[in-house]
Amino acid sequence: MHIKRHFVTLLLASSALSAPALAVEPPQLEVFDNVEKQLWIGVAPVSRSTIWLSGENGQVAHSEDGGTSWRYSQPGQDDLQFRDIEAIDNRQAYVLSIGDDGQSKVYFTDNSGANWRMRYRAEADTFLNCMGISPNGEAWVFGDSVGDEWRIVRSPSGRNWIKANSAISEKPQSNEGGFASSGSCVRFNNDTWLVGTGNADTARVLRKGGFGIRFDVIDSPMQAGPNAGIFAVWPLDDEQFYIAGGHIDPAEDEGKRLWFYDGNEFNALPEPPLQGALYSLSVVEHNGRWLLTSNPSGAAAYHVPSSQWFSLTDANVWNVQCHGNISCWLVGKEGFVAKLVWKPEPDRPEDVGF
Repeated sequence: MHIKRHFVTLLLASSALSAPALAVEPPQLEVFDNVEKQLWIGVAPVSRSTIWLSGENGQVAHSEDGGTSWRYSQPGQDDLQFRDIEAIDNRQAYVLSIGDDGQSKVYFTDNSGANWRMRYRAEADTFLNCMGISPNGEAWVFGDSVGDEWRIVRSPSGRNWIKANSAISEKPQSNEGGFASSGSCVRFNNDTWLVGTGNADTARVLRKGGFGIRFDVIDSPMQAGPNAGIFAVWPLDDEQFYIAGGHIDPAEDEGKRLWFYDGNEFNALPEPPLQGALYSLSVVEHNGRWLLTSNPSGAAAYHVPSSQWFSLTDANVWNVQCHGNISCWLVGKEGFVAKLVWKPEPDRPEDVGF
């Protein structure tokens, strides 16, 4: 089969937000037209060549040749929504389906999707939103609270999965939970676990060191309330992190949607050229630090040293995720799958600012 690809030159709506602006060249977008036309929500690149996708209709897609071809598998029934996928390599991956009445499940494969085994099934009143897995195999899955009880699941190695509702230092607020829009509300990076919450009076960050026992709780200035809060998190370490979010309804959005936390203080970043809550967040280093975010109104990239936003696409993009600094992929509605193509960088400068 002939595979069509096209490059979209990204010279859209960049705005210099500090002076003098640096000469910045954003990445190009390579869009793949050879993927099944459905909503893809989870994406997990593990190398330049290996990418895992998950989405609606109980589907998982897997490529080992950089997107030239895809293999499809179905871990469970076809009415599952796989909102999060976390891959270890080209053979091993975990996928999370969301929903109540027992629809929240974790499946695992160790043979590239040829076979899947269910590792965990939540109770009927539990709605799980997102999960993260560390390099040593530890996993955390975050769900909506029920009454005055958190719903959070831990696996020390990926084999045994148990409820860990007492792992957070404070009780939940009324209706406090997470958002399953991209599987980005839990993340592990640089020996730090981070969780973002929403739907309550205050949007909060739950933070734990890699060897810590319990998550501490940090109040954030992100817009809060029903359908609002933190949708995505990115820890640099235990003292610095980014959060992204807002309100699902663009008409209800108030305040800043992207914040940087640096040692007990939140700083608002310039607003991206997107409408509504920011679903996803990734950080990549290439000629300085870039923040990548997306939602149904498109995707955008923020160059931190120059304080410039660049629009990447106006497609309906639910997620953008990177493997280190070498492989970044975007997925969304109607089979939208694309990767970022960066111009080769010269000697990398020091990071500037936040």
